[in-house]
Amino acid sequence: MKAFITTPIYYPNARPHIGSAYTTILADYLARLYRSCGYDVFFLTGMDEHGEKIQRTAEKNKLTPKAFVDEMASCFKDAWKKIGIEYDFFIRTSSEEHKKGVQNIFNILNEKGWIYKGKYEGYYCVGCERYYTENDLENGLCPYHKKPVEKRSIDAYFFRLSSFKERLLDFYDKNPSFLPKTQKEEIINRIKDLGDLCISRPKEQVYWGVELPFDNTHVSYVWVDALFNYATGIGYGRDAASFNKFWPPDIQLVGKDIVCFHTVIWPALLMAVDFPLPRRVIAHGFITVNKAKMSKSLGNVVDPLDLVEKFGSDALRYYLILKMSVTHDSDYTDESFASTYNDEIVANIGNLINRVLVLVKRSDFSGICSFSIDDELSKECEQVKVGILEAIANYSAYELLENLPKRTVALFSLINAYLSKKEPWKKEGKEKKEILANALEALLFACTMAEPILPLGMKKFRKAIGFDVKICELSPFGRNILTLNLPNLTIPKHLY
Repeated sequence: MKAFITTPIYYPNARPHIGSAYTTILADYLARLYRSCGYDVFFLTGMDEHGEKIQRTAEKNKLTPKAFVDEMASCFKDAWKKIGIEYDFFIRTSSEEHKKGVQNIFNILNEKGWIYKGKYEGYYCVGCERYYTENDLENGLCPYHKKPVEKRSIDAYFFRLSSFKERLLDFYDKNPSFLPKTQKEEIINRIKDLGDLCISRPKEQVYWGVELPFDNTHVSYVWVDALFNYATGIGYGRDAASFNKFWPPDIQLVGKDIVCFHTVIWPALLMAVDFPLPRRVIAHGFITVNKAKMSKSLGNVVDPLDLVEKFGSDALRYYLILKMSVTHDSDYTDESFASTYNDEIVANIGNLINRVLVLVKRSDFSGICSFSIDDELSKECEQVKVGILEAIANYSAYELLENLPKRTVALFSLINAYLSKKEPWKKEGKEKKEILANALEALLFACTMAEPILPLGMKKFRKAIGFDVKICELSPFGRNILTLNLPNLTIPKHLY
């Protein structure tokens, strides 16, 4: 069983912000979840280092493009480390291995007759690294950046994208879960007017890119170069065993602004070179700040590392996974972040763990070999576990990202309510032992299933109780506590 999970590769023209952190945290959460369910996982992220935008940004900073992207690669890797991202490979499209892989793809496309030379005229946005038609523009401006575009006419190579119209529609029909559920209509409408794709730029215009192997006066259009990172990053052209083991991608996470690249151009290119197609593309919405779009000009760009420094990486992960919507735009405020941390992470989860462990530590569990199981606690814990395992097996990404995190953290509230109702501090003997045994057993379930969301805190919990299993290894309710050496439990300090 394998799971190949990807993020988009990020433009290094600016430091990581809360939007790029959101996508990467979602992917990291899924990767941890699949690992805990016994899957062999490959989690790929990285940087999209070519193109005119990077070329211009480097020149503005009086650096060569290579020096600029090297500096930004260190910045991104450092950010992901502080946030607790555990990727398997960080792809950089300026690497020689990636370039060779992309050039091999271009040779295949050319040999199969999918490429031809022509002239292209259109409206170009450097920020998007793409051309728009006049109908795409909004008052003459780029529809995403709201900035003026440049009208250009260039000699270029084209990919016969229009030849794949029927094959794409047939693929969508046979694989309904491939398309993001909130963008299906938009994508299918685009297919109806599908034209060919300009896939090169003359080097006199853009020199920072992958040279075409059959014409060194042109470089690859950055989006073709970038999309094939998913193949070169997993081993295409350098590690055949890894590529054959993990291809195709199982879950590809992207922002909604690049969904058509990943659901139209990307599968068409893969069809052209006879690669199996990805299983799922998940396109999440944007994060706004106080109801406004993030932008440097407004000064409202949220630095995730500032939040990590103040609240810890678990708090950032919890907030983005639990409070942001995968299917719609979501709004961030400092107030909502702080209240989530204090009311949910500290008060509901952290205090509960401390409360249960202190009560257990003060109690005598010697001789316990069985106890009466509380049906409500046991059924909900088992149902959440079963729900996770079923969603994992079906690669039901929306269920894993939208519903199951909420059901998982709700277990902590259920345990808190159970303790308040049963009041074990007022009980004695066997009755007290059974209440605490049920609470601790439920806590074992909850913390194990919540570890992909809150890895640092749950790691402290595991160390405190000497209990380290994966989700797929959780025993039926009541069995896990009997494996613990309860008198030796420790109380974790500064959990949250």
